[in-house]
Amino acid sequence: MHDRSPEPVRSTASGECWACGSLETRPWRGGGTAAPLRAEDLAITDARYGLTLPLARCLACGFRFATGDEVARLHGLYASLDDPGYQESEEPRRLQMRALVTWARGSHPGARRALDVGAASGLLVAEAARQGLEAVGVEPSRALAERARRDGLRVLCGALPHPALEGERFDLIFLVDVVEHVRDPVGLLRACADRLAPGGRLALVTPDAGSVAAWLLRRRWWHYRLAHVGYFDRRSLERALARAGLRAETWRRAGWFFSIRYLAERVERYLPIAALNRLVARLPVGARIYDRVVPLNLFDSWAVIARAGDAP
Repeated sequence: MHDRSPEPVRSTASGECWACGSLETRPWRGGGTAAPLRAEDLAITDARYGLTLPLARCLACGFRFATGDEVARLHGLYASLDDPGYQESEEPRRLQMRALVTWARGSHPGARRALDVGAASGLLVAEAARQGLEAVGVEPSRALAERARRDGLRVLCGALPHPALEGERFDLIFLVDVVEHVRDPVGLLRACADRLAPGGRLALVTPDAGSVAAWLLRRRWWHYRLAHVGYFDRRSLERALARAGLRAETWRRAGWFFSIRYLAERVERYLPIAALNRLVARLPVGARIYDRVVPLNLFDSWAVIARAGDAP
């Protein structure tokens, strides 16, 4: 939907599509920075919307993915990442995790064990345990994984597949805003499929590059970020799931929870309201309003329940 350039020709210069394996790819947009990536560029709370690595587009499925040497450095950078801003926004995120765990459990009422891949500081692991599940997480950031362990949560530092989970199977596996961060999304999905117990479900959330919001905002869409190296729409996500041996059985739009303060600060990226925000924040009633947490669904992320099995 974004591309108004002439009809592309076959090109392998951008490499194989990470989602469907096609060689029908071509450069789609240049990167927004010439500087080498730093760990802080990958922060969960980074708000430099529209800034990405160079991206290519697959002509077969529409998937967009990062190119260049920086992609190979991602895992090492995530290992050294810390994100103090994430801790400051944990309360509304707890509500998000509560809603996600409740939704996923509804797809598999008999679930007993859960795995959260990309667990950050363990908010979803804690919520899954609160709802009666035996829960474990995997997180590449040493600092975030250590924070979770200090809270008494079983969060392993590293990536999936993880040697400490060899032979373990899970009724529910969560992949929430993670698959867009990795250079081998099909490999990650396949690793999740391999660890599903019989009848188990994968609960996946990822931005939708085919959404109305992405089309309207184009290069300024808030999900275009340095940390995001793969952008799915429904078609490319279905292809990636099928290649991993998974079949989607439920599609819905993911909703989130934010403080009004957080939203107001993010809107500054699009509108000149910084002075207004400072004024309102100084007023006692304004501060109370800004601290309120509200649900928000911008209909630009997919939430998918998938299970192992051949795609129809």
